[in-house]
Amino acid sequence: MKSLKQYLVEHICRYGELNMPHIGKDEISEDLDDFVDRIFAPESLGGLKQVIKLIARVRNISFHSAQSIMKELNLAMYIFDALHKYSFDIEDRYISNEYHRTKYQKGWCSEYPFYVVLLKSYEYNLTIKSCELFATFINHYYSVLDTLRDKDLARESSTREEDACSNFRLFMRTNVAELNFVRETIPNTTGDSPAAIAHQLDQYLTSKETWPYLPHKNYLRILCHFFSNDWKPAKHITRRRPAIDRVPKRYADPIAIPIVGAHNDIFALIPDEPLIPNSEGLNDDDQFAAQTFVINNRDVDTKRDKTELLDTAIPFNKHVQNRTAIDVTASVRRSHNMGIQNTQLLMPEELNFLIEKLILMGHRPGNREMAIVIWLMLLLSKSIEEIQSLVVFTDLSKKQQGLYIDELGQGWWFFYVSHSAKAKLDNEGLREVKEEVFTPCPEFLQKLIVENRQTQLTGPILKEKDSKIITSSLVRKLKKLSDRHASARVSVRRLVNFVSYYLNSTDVIDPIFIDYSYAVHMYTTRVARSYANVRDDFRTEKLCKLWQNVEQDIQRYSGKPLPFSLFELRHFDQTNPFMGSSFTPTNDAISTLINSLTKRVSASIPGFQHRLLDMIDYHNAFTAYTAWMLLFGTGYRAAWNPLPTFALFLPSLNLMGISDKDDSDFSHSRIVAVPNVLVSQLKEYKRHLGCLRSLLRVLLPKMCSTIDNIVDVQQNVLNFNHTQATQWYKVIRNSRKQQGPFFFLHRQGNSVVATNLSPSELVNYCKNTIQLPANAGRHWLKSHLLEKNICPELINFQMGHWQAGEVPLGHYSALSHVEAINEIVPVLDELFEEVGWKSLKSVIS
Repeated sequence: MKSLKQYLVEHICRYGELNMPHIGKDEISEDLDDFVDRIFAPESLGGLKQVIKLIARVRNISFHSAQSIMKELNLAMYIFDALHKYSFDIEDRYISNEYHRTKYQKGWCSEYPFYVVLLKSYEYNLTIKSCELFATFINHYYSVLDTLRDKDLARESSTREEDACSNFRLFMRTNVAELNFVRETIPNTTGDSPAAIAHQLDQYLTSKETWPYLPHKNYLRILCHFFSNDWKPAKHITRRRPAIDRVPKRYADPIAIPIVGAHNDIFALIPDEPLIPNSEGLNDDDQFAAQTFVINNRDVDTKRDKTELLDTAIPFNKHVQNRTAIDVTASVRRSHNMGIQNTQLLMPEELNFLIEKLILMGHRPGNREMAIVIWLMLLLSKSIEEIQSLVVFTDLSKKQQGLYIDELGQGWWFFYVSHSAKAKLDNEGLREVKEEVFTPCPEFLQKLIVENRQTQLTGPILKEKDSKIITSSLVRKLKKLSDRHASARVSVRRLVNFVSYYLNSTDVIDPIFIDYSYAVHMYTTRVARSYANVRDDFRTEKLCKLWQNVEQDIQRYSGKPLPFSLFELRHFDQTNPFMGSSFTPTNDAISTLINSLTKRVSASIPGFQHRLLDMIDYHNAFTAYTAWMLLFGTGYRAAWNPLPTFALFLPSLNLMGISDKDDSDFSHSRIVAVPNVLVSQLKEYKRHLGCLRSLLRVLLPKMCSTIDNIVDVQQNVLNFNHTQATQWYKVIRNSRKQQGPFFFLHRQGNSVVATNLSPSELVNYCKNTIQLPANAGRHWLKSHLLEKNICPELINFQMGHWQAGEVPLGHYSALSHVEAINEIVPVLDELFEEVGWKSLKSVIS
C-alpha cells in the first residue's frame, strides 16, 4: 500500500515533467523530505494541505512574510506550486482525507507541537502585522529550539516547546478585542528583533489601561518568555491540602443496575468504585450518607436529546458576555446566503453631496486620511479592517495586496484571485489562469494617497494602526456630514456595500468582475464565482462601464460632470489574459472533443447483420456524444444520470427541467434554455432508443421493457395530479438507481447490463484523445455567456445561481420563462456554432 508521501512525490514529478523537466525524481524526493523533516510532521503527513494553504493565505496579505516562512520551512517554490495550483486527488479515500485533515490527533500537541501550529493556521486572524509576527515566530522558533526542548527547563506536564506553540496558536486564534489590537500593532516595524517584540509585549502586559480585564493574559506572558528566550526551570510547589478532601468525587461513567420488581425504565446508578461505608455510615471521601440515586423515566443506554433544556448560568462579567455573545443576524444571513436587500443604496443626490465633501477633505491634511478611507470603502467595497491590510509598494518582486505604483507613476490595485477547486495535472485543453490581478487606480485617489504618505512612499496606506480609533472617527465624521444634509444618514454599511446594492438594483454588470478585481466575496458570487473565467481586458472594460453609469447618474442629478473620473480604462501588460475558473476549456479543446466523439460514432457503425457487440459499441458512442452536448448546452453539473427522464424535456419550447443539486423542497430545481442543435440531437436520441428496443427485444426483453418506460414516459405522466407528480419527481430526480435515458451497455458474462451514465465514465470514454473535467461544459457556458454580454439575471437563470428570494419557479416570481428562453437560445446557438456542435443521425433510427 502506497503512503501519502509516495503519492505526493508522484504528483510533484508529474508537475515537474510539465514545467521543470530538468528536476529528477531523486531531487524532488530529497526536497520533499527536507520540508517534511523541517516542519516535524508526523509520519502520516496528516493535514499537510493546511500548511500549503497557510503559505497562500499569508502571501495574499504579506508577500515578504510568506517568502520568509517558505525559506524557514525549506519549502521549495516548485513544490508549493505543484500542490497549490493543481488539485491533488487520490483514489484512496483514507489517504485523501488524511492529506486534507483539519484536526490533530491525540498526542500531537505534545509530540508535534510546531506542526499543530501550522495545521490549525486556517483558524488564525491574519493581518499584515499578524503575518509578520507569524514569520518572526517561525524564524525565532528554529533559533531557540534547543532551549525549548531542554529537559531542565521543562514543566512537570509539558516542555517549553509545547508551552510556546500552544500559547501562540491560541493567541492567533482567539478573537478578543485586546488580542486583536496586539496582532494589529506588533511588531512595530518589519525588521523588529525578537527581543524588541518581547519588550513590546511586556509593555502591553504592564499597562493597566490596556488590560483592565483579560483572562487570556497568560498567552502574552508565555510569548514574552519565548521571544526573549529567558525561560527558567519550573517551580514545583506542593500545596497543603486538608486531611479530608471536602470535594466530592465525580464519576464520568456511572453504572446502571435494574431494580428488582421495579419498572423497566427505573435503574439504580452506582459509582464505578465500590462504596464501603465506615461504621458511622459515612465514606472516607464523602461527608454525606451513602445512598442510592435513582433516575426515573430515563433510558441510560441512549444519548441525551440535544433539544433537552440544560441548567443555565448567567455571566455577570461584561467581558465574558462579549466573548459568548452570538450574532444571530449574521448567522442567519450566512446560513441562507442572503444579501441585504433594502433601501440602503446611496442615491445620486447623496453621492453628489458626499463627493463634494470628500474633495474638500482631501485638501486638508488633517482630514486627508479620513477621505482616503471613505474613498476606498466606496470604490473597493472594503471594510476598515481590510483597508488596514492594504499597502503601497513599488517593487513587483515584493508585491502584496494594495496599491502598486509603476515606473511611469501610474497606480494599480493588486489582489490575488484563487479558488479552492483546482484542475488536475491530467486535464488537457483548459485555459491557463492567473492569480495576480492588477486594476487601474483613478489618478485623483492615487495622488491623495501619495500626498498622505509624504516622504515615505511605501508602507501601509493608513498611518493609524488602531481600527477602533479609525471606526469611531469615521462614524463621527459621517454623522456630522449627514446632519448637514437633508437626506438619509450616510453610514459605514452603505459605503462598503454601495457597489453590491447598486448592482442588485441595476444589473449593469455581473458582480463577478468586482469580486475578481478587488478580492471581495460579494454575496451574489459565493457560488457563481467558481464557474466564471474572463479575460483581463474584458474585466476592466466592465468596471469602466459600471463607474460610467454611476457618474452619469450623478451628472443627471447635478447637471454637471464630476471634476475627475471614478475609473480610468487602462490595461496592465501581462502575458496570461485569463483569470477565474481553472476548469474552463478552450474552444480548440472543445473542437477536439467533438471530433473525437464524432469519429467514435462513425467508427462503431454496425454492419449489415447488426451484431450485438457492434450494437453495444455504437449505442455507447452515440450516448457519449449526446451526453457531452447536453452538458455543454444546458450548464448541467457533473451528475449521475443527467436528464433522468424525457418528461423534463419540452422541445417545442426549447426548455428542460434540471435537478442536479436539489433538496426536499426542490429549491434548486430549475428550467433552462436548450439550443436548437441540442433539441434536434435529443429528439434523434429518443428515436435511437425506440429503435434499439425493437432490435434487442428478443435477446433482452427485461431491459427493453425498461427502455419502454423511458421512451413512452410522457404518456404515463400526463395524467398525474399534483400529489402524484410530486411523488414521481422525488423518485426520478437525479437518481442513480432509477434507469434514465443516458446509459451505457456492458457485457456481463453471457448477458448485457445497462448502467446509468456517471461523470467518470463520460470522462474516461475519450481520455485517449483529450481528458476534460466532467463539469467543463458548465464552466465553459458560464464564461461565454459573460463574454456575450448577457444580462446577469438571465445568466443566473440558466446556471441556477440564484440567492434567497430569487426563485424563478416561485408563484410570486415576475420572470417570464418563455421570454427568458427566447432571449438566451439565439446566444446558445451562436456558441454551439463557434465550437462545431452538430446534430448526428443514428443509423439504427
